[in-house]
Amino acid sequence: MFQHITPYIPKMSVEGLHRLIDDENLSIKVVKQRITKHGDFRKSNNQKCIITVNKSNNKYRFLMTLIHEIAHYYTYKENKFAKPHGIKWKTMFKNISKPFLNNSIFPENLLNSLQEHMKNPKSSFSYDSKVSKELDKYDDENDDLVYLDELPINSVFKYRGKRFIKIEKKRKRYLCECVSDKRNYLFVSHARVLNK
Repeated sequence: MFQHITPYIPKMSVEGLHRLIDDENLSIKVVKQRITKHGDFRKSNNQKCIITVNKSNNKYRFLMTLIHEIAHYYTYKENKFAKPHGIKWKTMFKNISKPFLNNSIFPENLLNSLQEHMKNPKSSFSYDSKVSKELDKYDDENDDLVYLDELPINSVFKYRGKRFIKIEKKRKRYLCECVSDKRNYLFVSHARVLNK
């Protein structure tokens, strides 16, 4: 159950992760990259529960996504009716993350961002600009990409093959207009875009 995920996680996290999932009624699958999510947890009444995590060369993102999903498993195991990202899940996520949040596993800048994030974890690291940007440093992504918040207002950029104009900031997100269909979209400030 465990050997297939060891290439995707930091070496110093293997033993702790093994203790966390050993003897649990749980199946962990590494799946191809998905656009809308990094991982998920599916409950099952009489079969093994299933966790899927996107295949990634970023061992830190993979590990934290896996721990996030394992927290869903343990929360479900304790209380089948708990909210997916409610107080019980947040508490569980904080507790099972603690042994991993150290500098033998994470680089210092990322560790500091993760420790701050874990004070009140969000449903996804994608909603935490600071953590997302730190995690991005360890991706094998296109170096031509920039963060949306680095572009001035009225800049034209490309995202997933479409061209957009950055219009204005709305709280934590940016309102952008698609050039082809004139529809408006909200982007997180740390969206990685192609400056065109």
